[in-house]
Amino acid sequence: MKHKKKNWTVRKRRKHDLWIWLGRIAGPVALAAAVAAGVWWIHQPLRELSSLEASDIQVVGNARVTREEILSQAGLQGPTNGFQVDLEALAGRIIVHPWVRRASILRRLPTGLTITIEEREPVGLLLSGKPYLVTADGLILEELKKSPALALPQVRPAWRVRVRVGHPLDDRHLLGGIALLQAVRESPVLRQVQVEQVAVEADGYYTLHLAQARPTLRFGSSDPLRQLTRLDIALRHQGQELGHYAYVDLRFPGRVILKPWGKGGEKWGGRTT
Repeated sequence: MKHKKKNWTVRKRRKHDLWIWLGRIAGPVALAAAVAAGVWWIHQPLRELSSLEASDIQVVGNARVTREEILSQAGLQGPTNGFQVDLEALAGRIIVHPWVRRASILRRLPTGLTITIEEREPVGLLLSGKPYLVTADGLILEELKKSPALALPQVRPAWRVRVRVGHPLDDRHLLGGIALLQAVRESPVLRQVQVEQVAVEADGYYTLHLAQARPTLRFGSSDPLRQLTRLDIALRHQGQELGHYAYVDLRFPGRVILKPWGKGGEKWGGRTT
């Protein structure tokens, strides 16, 4: 009998503790629900208010693409409620533009939007019937209607290439020519030298034409940085500057052919790095 009474007392105490615990959490839960409902209740009318149209739209980071182009690409030419616009979808429409690498958008209450973009950089001028600005990863930015403001090296293939603005190149020989331009920028031998043109040959070789009475350089089809490293070693071995030579051939693994101005070629053979 005593055992049954004890069990009844324990169950009663547990029920009492449970009600106390429920009472403690009921208040915060009810408050959170009320806040959420209030936010929804306030937000819904705000989405419909014409007085909250995004009338102050800033575009930041654009140098080559106009503000009007960005707004047109985003579909923000007409009245837009700043609370209704889907910022992620808006940024997705903007980065379709060939010049735009990245785009992010922030709301500025009560009626502002800030669009921040990062533009792509052209590294060369692809000549294939018409001149096209091209990026380091082979994306065609635009057909050039007039001379570029900056002196850009030309990439001239030996054949006619079909290109489309806003689309990447898929020809491995052309992509190799653009990679050669990037390697030249990184090489201590040619970093300060102006490149006028990379001629892309049908057999996969490249001819690099430099400005200001510099030598013509022939490159093989792969690993331009390794070939430039061989050239650096050869020049150090010969004790001469690059300008001493009229012609340099780097196509053959393990050797560099150097031809001075007005003389026959000098062949330098060294270990391939």
